[in-house]
Order: sequence, then structure tokens, then C-alpha cells
Amino acid sequence: MRHILSIIMIFVLIGCHKVTDKFVFEHSLPVSTNSIAHLRDSYVGVGGVTIVDNVVVVGRVTSTDSEDNFYGSVVVEDESGAVEVVIGTVNLDADYPLGLRVALRLQGCYADYSRGVLQVGSKPSEYDYLSVGNLASPERVDSVVLRSVDVEPIVPHRTTIADLQGSMCGRLVEIQGLMLMDSSSVDTLAGEDLSRAVWRGYSMFRDAVGDTIAVYTRDYARYAEHRIPADSVNIVGILQRDKYRGGEECYYIKMRYEADCTMR
Repeated sequence: MRHILSIIMIFVLIGCHKVTDKFVFEHSLPVSTNSIAHLRDSYVGVGGVTIVDNVVVVGRVTSTDSEDNFYGSVVVEDESGAVEVVIGTVNLDADYPLGLRVALRLQGCYADYSRGVLQVGSKPSEYDYLSVGNLASPERVDSVVLRSVDVEPIVPHRTTIADLQGSMCGRLVEIQGLMLMDSSSVDTLAGEDLSRAVWRGYSMFRDAVGDTIAVYTRDYARYAEHRIPADSVNIVGILQRDKYRGGEECYYIKMRYEADCTMR
């Protein structure tokens, strides 16, 4: 029954596309040759490499651009880690719904890290500020990302701030019991307080033992101007690592949509 529902979902998605669009999917995917953790450790290392071997990893889509907090990429996770495929186009949630099982054929792809997340795509030009460039064409995207008809709900990895590790960057995580303590959306020097804070920009949360984690929200996210709850919340999102407001490095959560923040 699950596979029948998955097939129905895929055909619904096809019906949402223009008749001129090409939607490629496979009833069976190629066999994985490597876990994502092995890809990080044995092929990419510190980053900035072109993958020359016939490497295939299989996982499920954990990101979505449905509320515009993600743009131009798809995050894929297996039981060992996560990788972000840099595609560069919009409305990817239609072609790559949450929970879709995909295979990534990575031979010829360029791999590097951005905000601690392993990315694959094309090699950027020497003047490009991006770590990894977009896959060159729709045909190249379809040769790298093979879509199945298997869609299942995604369960985030529940953890604590104290247990976060760099190798977890890119994974879908859930951290519970967080309270807002700082936000770039309010001007404290002008007398504004956190009750006026919205999601746009940088926000810092702390847990019950005082450990902190940031949340970053794009200006273009549909919920960017919505107020951040003042109460204790649970937050789900893709784990990253970067400087907070230009200062010290810390772990970040990048939510996929506003519903990734729930009241305790």
C-alpha cells in the first residue's frame, strides 16, 4: 500500500508540471557504493576535489524550498550523514518532495564544504564566491540525481546542543526546550526588546543547561517577518556551522518552514 501511495504521489506531482517539462523517475535505483560518511572521509576529505570514481550514494530528501528559506539546492541524507546537491533553480520541492528516495551518481561532480555542509555540484570559477557551483544543465541534474517513486515521512535526529558534532552538519536535527536570547531583527540600542523579534536574519537560542545554538532565516523566507515565539520551543532544521553575526563560530539550524518551530 505504501508503494502504491508513493506512485500516486509521483503522478500527482507530474500533473502539476507543464506538459513541456521532463520528469524522470526510476522504479528501482542503482545500488549505493558508499555511505555519505565514507564519501566525506575517503573521497572529499577537507574539500575542493572532483570525484573521479564511480561513486553512488542513496538517501532521502530532507530539505524543501516550499517556504523559500532554502534556495537552489536539495539536501539528501542517509543513516550516516548528509550531502547538499547544488542545482540553482527554484521550486525544487515539486520535483524533490520531502522523503523522496534518490540516488546520487557523483562521478565528475565537484565537492567542497559550505557552512560545514558537504556540497556537490560543479567546480566554481575562480571569481565565484560559492564553494560549489550549480550543476550545469537540467540534463546534468538528471544524470546526477535519480528519483524513485518511494516517498516516506522524514524523522529528524533528536539531539542536544552539547552532543552536536561537525560531521552532523547537513543532517535534519531536532533540538528541544529552546528559549530566544538574541535576534538581529531588533535594535536594542533603540529600546526594542525581544518581544518584537522576527525570524529574519540571525537569532540565538539557549537550552535548559545554557548551551546556545543559532537559527538563520533568509530575508526571502515567507515567514521572515513573523514573530519568534517568546516561550520554550522545539526547533527542527538542517544543521550548519558558521559565524554568528560576524563573530564567533557556532552551530546553526536552518528551518525548512515555519512549522519546524513548535511550542513545547
